[in-house]
Amino acid sequence: MPDQDTDIPIGSHEAYNFPRRELFLKFPFNLLFGIKRSFAADCWYTLRSNPPLPEFIGLENVPADGSFVVVGNHYERPGVEMYFAGMAVAAAVAQARPASPEMHWIITSEWRGRHFGPFPIPVWPIRWVFSRIARVYGFVTMPQREEETAGRAAALRQAATIINSPAGNSRGQRREGEPVGLMPEARGKGTLIEAMPGSGLFLRMLTKAGAPVLPVGLYEEGGGLVVKFGEPFQLQVKHRAGREEEDRLVREQAMVAVGRLLPERMWGFYADAIAKSLER
Repeated sequence: MPDQDTDIPIGSHEAYNFPRRELFLKFPFNLLFGIKRSFAADCWYTLRSNPPLPEFIGLENVPADGSFVVVGNHYERPGVEMYFAGMAVAAAVAQARPASPEMHWIITSEWRGRHFGPFPIPVWPIRWVFSRIARVYGFVTMPQREEETAGRAAALRQAATIINSPAGNSRGQRREGEPVGLMPEARGKGTLIEAMPGSGLFLRMLTKAGAPVLPVGLYEEGGGLVVKFGEPFQLQVKHRAGREEEDRLVREQAMVAVGRLLPERMWGFYADAIAKSLER
């Protein structure tokens, strides 16, 4: 992946937009026929079409190879949709590990309550688009409704396969899996909100074979988007904790690691836990 251009300054950016040539000429063809694309390459193309580039901090913390789980805050505002923040993270990961640049986001399976002008958009076409995006980029779609247990279990298996299953090359050698990413809050409010119930157990299952968690904080400073990585770490969970308590502890552990990378004004729901962690 290309390095950040020194002649493109980090500065004020009101809104990000998809490049029109890709949006109207190329991507629909891939979407319709499910043809694979490089997410890393598309992220860089989109970001370079929306100068100035985001500022990347802590790239040395991104593992140079192997799999890991990126956990970040669900950052968005009018003009900066969540998926642009996700593209910035993926571009940063690609820059840090050019030999293995791709990462796989865990995304929702649908959006509800969307409108085109005054007209409500049915859920089924949104589900179709999201499923095709997942196919094109190798993402994992997570059913939004908790009662869809079979779909959620399938999403966990797919994500675990990406992380943990080694693949053979032409010489029969083993190669480690690839990174996946998720945003446990599942929605953005400007400051941290409580991570979705169940996301802690999901994260615990993804990392139980040893994949580290790589925290990333997303925020704006000086009018520019900042992508800040912390040190990767292993989740620490009490063995005797019940499922609900284990879920809560893992969620807090992950979100505190993310929160430590954010300005204090964004600590929100986890402010006390983040402050206590900094006192140790």
